[in-house]
Amino acid sequence: MPGRRRADALAAKATLSPTALADSEQLRQWHQRQASQIELDLQQHVLAALQSERDLAQADRVHYATLYDQAPAGYLSLDADGRIVRANQAAAMLLEQRHDDLAGLPLEYFASPAARPRLRRFVANLFASGARAVLELPLAPPPKPGQVPGRAPRRLRIEANLDAVARRGRLILTDLGTVGRRDAARLRAFEVLDNLGEGVLVCDRAQRIVAVNPAFTRLTGYPAEDVLGRSPRFLLRPGAARHYAAAVQALRRGCRWLGEPEGRRRDGSRFVASLSLTSVYDDDGAIDYFIAVFSDISARRQAETALRALSGELDARVVLRTTELAAANQRLLEEVDQHKRTAAQLQRSRAQLSRLAAHQETVREEERQRVARDIHDELGQNLLALRIEMTQLQGRTGPAGGRLRQRVDLALENLDATIRSVRGIMNELRPAVLDLGLSAALEWQVQQFRHRSGIACALELPPEAQVPSLPAPLQMALFRNLQEALVNVRRHAQASAVLVQLAQTTSSLTLSISDDGVGLDPARRADGDGFGLIAMEQRMAALGGRLLIDTPPSGRGCRLTLSFDL
Repeated sequence: MPGRRRADALAAKATLSPTALADSEQLRQWHQRQASQIELDLQQHVLAALQSERDLAQADRVHYATLYDQAPAGYLSLDADGRIVRANQAAAMLLEQRHDDLAGLPLEYFASPAARPRLRRFVANLFASGARAVLELPLAPPPKPGQVPGRAPRRLRIEANLDAVARRGRLILTDLGTVGRRDAARLRAFEVLDNLGEGVLVCDRAQRIVAVNPAFTRLTGYPAEDVLGRSPRFLLRPGAARHYAAAVQALRRGCRWLGEPEGRRRDGSRFVASLSLTSVYDDDGAIDYFIAVFSDISARRQAETALRALSGELDARVVLRTTELAAANQRLLEEVDQHKRTAAQLQRSRAQLSRLAAHQETVREEERQRVARDIHDELGQNLLALRIEMTQLQGRTGPAGGRLRQRVDLALENLDATIRSVRGIMNELRPAVLDLGLSAALEWQVQQFRHRSGIACALELPPEAQVPSLPAPLQMALFRNLQEALVNVRRHAQASAVLVQLAQTTSSLTLSISDDGVGLDPARRADGDGFGLIAMEQRMAALGGRLLIDTPPSGRGCRLTLSFDL
């Protein structure tokens, strides 16, 4: 502060020059003057701060007053006597009074005469309890000069609370419109009720019927004049009293009640009603009316009952059907299990038959080899010895032998034919050409087929070096299958050309026989009449091979493919 800084400067100067103020009285007076100056500076600073705060408060009051005066809602302040202390412009417009003339006027001055006692009680209760309160009353300001008296009064809603410190009642005024508009709205409501499909009845606070709509008469059969002034209990069946008591208790608690009691018409018939009960309150918050809205739902209830019965029957049918399906499913599972066991047994039987067929084929081949060996060892040697003797006999007879020579020559010819026949039988039983390899055996079989059938037959073989050395059973199976296939071609195919192909890869060996005949009838094969094909399939299966029957690329004839994995 300036005074304090000057005092500090003078004090410093006095310390530096003690002779400047030698007199002690002058020094004391000087210090007093400096202290007074400092105190004055402090007071001026505080006053400046207070003035700034007062200016801010004044600005806030002006801003609040502006908001208060310009608010769209009507604001009033009342004293304990009910006189207006302060009001804004909106309140003045609602009360139809100049703003500057409102202060000091009692609020009841603007209420209708019949509502003034209620307004006085309202103000007294507000200042006594201090609780927030709401009131609706008709507003009837005194007519101004030039206005027609007897205008329709307006209704005003007042929301009030108490400022306990200032002991002022603070009121918010809301215009609810003229009574005429409210009556028009009420008339429109009555028109809606008259045209409503649901029955409506209105009871006063003593639970006496005061109004019903036409739908009530249509649903119950009671005209309005027969029910007005009566309690609605007579509309319920005797056992529905509990519904009535529960509804009254709910309405007195301020709740809405919904239910479906059983009603009684004028003719004694009964019906089920969907009922809704509500309460209407007066300005003091007490129940003024009860309103009941109901509709006949008997048809819906019957439909629901029938639906429940149908649902129960359906459930029973579902249970029965489920039981039947469970039993059928169990039988099906048993049948499936039986089929599986049968299939497994059939598979085992087929495997046994396949092994039996393979064993029989092996036994047959061994028997053929034995018979061929016996024929060669005994019959062949005997025939050879006989031919030697016949040849010697032919030489002894000479050309001049006559009829004996002719008979010997004829015997030799018959003996040679017999030897050739025996050799053919031996080859049929066990082809000796197999000892020369598979390629030689196939060539010999193709030549025999050409010779016997006269059908052109071509053989395609891989180079000799590429033909693998195969086990004897495999060579025999290929040879026998080729033999069987060519027999079928000669007997059934009506073919003009046959192609036999032997192909070999690193992993498989394939022998195919193709012809250009009539082909193989699928029905004949499906019937199982082709025992030769069955024998071929068994022979292949026994050695792990496969037999495929299809049509050649030319689209004519038949092709059999025999394949083995190497």
